[in-house]
Order: sequence, then C-alpha cells, then structure tokens
Amino acid sequence: MKTTKLFLLILCPFCMFLTCNNQKSDRIITTPRNKAVPLVTIISKKEISDDPKVAASLKITQSDSLLVESDIGIELRGALSQSFDKKSYSFECRNQENKGKKVGFLGMSEDEDWVLHGPMNDRSLIRNPLAYSLSNQIGKYAAKSQFVELEINGNYKGLYLLMEKLKRDSLRINIKKLKKEDINSENITGGYILKIDKTAGSSDDWADYNESNSFHSNYDEKGRFSQKSKINYLYEYPKAKNINENQKAYIQNYVNEFEKIMAAKTFKDTAVGYVKYIDVQSFIDYFILTEFTQNHDGYRISTYLQKDENGKLAMGPIWDCDIAFGPGQAYCSEMENDAWVFKYNQYCGGDTWLAPFWWEKLVSDPIFKIKVVTRWQSLRKTILSDQNVEKSINEMAKYLQDNKLVDRNYERWSDNGGKNAKERHQKHIDALKVWSKKHASWLDREMLKL
Repeated sequence: MKTTKLFLLILCPFCMFLTCNNQKSDRIITTPRNKAVPLVTIISKKEISDDPKVAASLKITQSDSLLVESDIGIELRGALSQSFDKKSYSFECRNQENKGKKVGFLGMSEDEDWVLHGPMNDRSLIRNPLAYSLSNQIGKYAAKSQFVELEINGNYKGLYLLMEKLKRDSLRINIKKLKKEDINSENITGGYILKIDKTAGSSDDWADYNESNSFHSNYDEKGRFSQKSKINYLYEYPKAKNINENQKAYIQNYVNEFEKIMAAKTFKDTAVGYVKYIDVQSFIDYFILTEFTQNHDGYRISTYLQKDENGKLAMGPIWDCDIAFGPGQAYCSEMENDAWVFKYNQYCGGDTWLAPFWWEKLVSDPIFKIKVVTRWQSLRKTILSDQNVEKSINEMAKYLQDNKLVDRNYERWSDNGGKNAKERHQKHIDALKVWSKKHASWLDREMLKL
C-alpha cells in the first residue's frame, strides 16, 4: 500500500476527532482563567481565510493590564493544518496607513510578522517550544515563543504559541538584506532564504510549484539526474514577487553546483569538494536536532536553508516540530519506532515529499561522520543530556498545568472535555520523557555505526 494511502487511513480517525470537535466549537469553558497568563484577543472584520490577510485588531492583556494593542492583517497558515478545526494563524502588525509596523510582544524582539500556532495533534502541547528551546540552547537560532490563550471574535480558541515568524532580520535569520538592484558579482551572493516545503495552503497539488515561486533540483531522491525531481526549493527571501531573474539564476546555480558535487560517484572533503559550498557545522547541528527529535517533517518539508553574502549554504533554522518526539507521529509504519529520519526515502518512499539525496551522501563521508559523532557526544554531556531535556520538559509541563492551561485547552478541544485533564496530560508528558531518553540512548549506539 502506498504511503499516501496509509497516511489517509491513519488520519481518518483523527479527522473524525476533528469533526466531532467542530460540532462542539461553541462549548462553554467552566475552568476559571488564570489572568496571569497572557490573553490574545482578536477582532476581525471578516472571516479569517488563507490569503489575503483580513483586517483585524489585536490586544494582549495580562493580570487585567493592557500590554499592547495593534491593528493587524491576519490569515490562516500551514498546509494540512488548515484542515484542522483548531487553526493556526499568521499576522502582520499594521499602522494607521495600513502599512507594516514593528511591535514587540511579551519580551520578544520587535517585528511586523508573527505566528499564532495552535497545537492540535500534539497532546503534550510542548513539542514545538521544546525543540525550539533546545536549538536555541545549543546556539542555533530557532523561533522564540510564549504560551498564550487566544480568543477570536468572542470565541475561545484555547492554548496557543505566539511565535516569531522565520524571516530575514538581525535578531531572527541574520543575513544581509538583498535589494532588487543587487546584481553584480559581489552583492548578488546573498542573502537568500530557501525552503523545501509544500506551498502555503496546498496539500498534494504539484501544480502549485512554478518558475515564479521555486526551482526544481536537477536530481531525484536517489541522486540521479532528472527533469522530474520531487525536490523543490521555494524562494522565501527575497520573496517570489521581489526576487529578480539575476538573483534567481545565481542561487539556482549555487545549489546546482553543490548538488552536482554530491551526485558524483566519489567526492572529497577538500576545498574543491562540498565544503566549498556548505557551512558544514550548520548541517551537522541541523542533522543532530532533526535526528534527536525524530522530526519526520525534517529534511523534506518545513526545511529552511540560508546563504549570506559571500557565505556558504547553511541549514536551518529548524521549524514545525509538532509531529516530532516519538511514537504515533510517523507517516509510515517503518518509522513508528527508533529510526533515522535521513533515511526517510527508504522507509516511506511512496510519499509525495521526500528528502534530498545529499543527506545520505553526506553521512557516507567518513570525515562528516566523525564531526557528527564528536558534536553529538559533546551535546549529550550538556544541552542534550537526559537531565537537561527532562528539566526542559518538566518546566514547560508545570507551567501549563499550574496555570490551568491544560484544563482549559482540553476542555475546549478534547472529546472528554476537561475531566482529569491534568492526569491525562501528564501521561503524554511522561511518555515524551521516556521516549526522549530511550531514543537518545539508541542514538548513542547508532551514531557509532553510521
């Protein structure tokens, strides 16, 4: 049975769960709200849909104090997640002239663009912030976030993460601003942000990829030259509407040259090999974070790459980790237990979106492997130690439970309502801790066998 069909079979009970909840979207929440938790209130003039953004107003209150308010433009975000009853949103802060303005929220740096992520299929409620926190702790930027409650047009939506949107900025993805007039040999080299991903709002429609918004890899998932590659690089920055033809040609050629070297039967870790084109350390850290979290969306979708002026191609930041960390998250049965995510194509080869061939090729290089193992063993003594990971999980779970966020969110979105919510949530937290420790131990052994 093809992976896509199997995925639909797995998804069907979940869709029934969503439908059931959709019928209960107006249920009354009886658990009192802790006013110390930030409350985001949005009033929109029209129904919020996927593109274009609709005009709305936003305010954040905490302990009966108004922290910030702003006019915004808001839209749905995500691809498959747009079918969930608990939606996620992207919004832009605007001034009175309806132009973007920078606003800071809850201690995070000022910017125009933000995300409200609604954890739906993650019953622990912490997979995304946990992954992002660990990434930031090891020194690799990931979106900063804060737990909030959300209300839209008087309808309580439950627990959300107010997050930084990944974009070019000195305090987010810190690369040079590329202007349309930057076309000479020096300044055309960066900065760029690319995504390997579905197009926004799409499901399985390959027609959404075109020369305007993306370019195809010259190689298929096995590293064979192909005009029908399933690997697409989306223009994230400059945006598709802003990037000019010279800049498209430059970044396409750069990626093509890197992939050409990786597709060769043999390659060397020298100045004329792949190290000429990539920031190896960023690839190592991205690899470790993706494998440690066993994020099945890593490598093949929700994957960011960046290139600064005169710099090399770098991986990251990590993104979209709500189906990471453990059992029941996989799209195919072969990945329901401990497994290498970079081997996704071997396990789930019938999927529509597959990982670029060069991950397996990189791991076949002895020098790259040595660097991965050395970095892994170092992080296991510090940030990715069992003790630190469990501490991070416990702190997040305690905050949610102590502030009744679990009770209120479960009451809003669970078939069983808020009954025994804390105990039910704690089972998911305990399972997350057990799996993380077990998987890390598996990686301790398997890293040496790469």
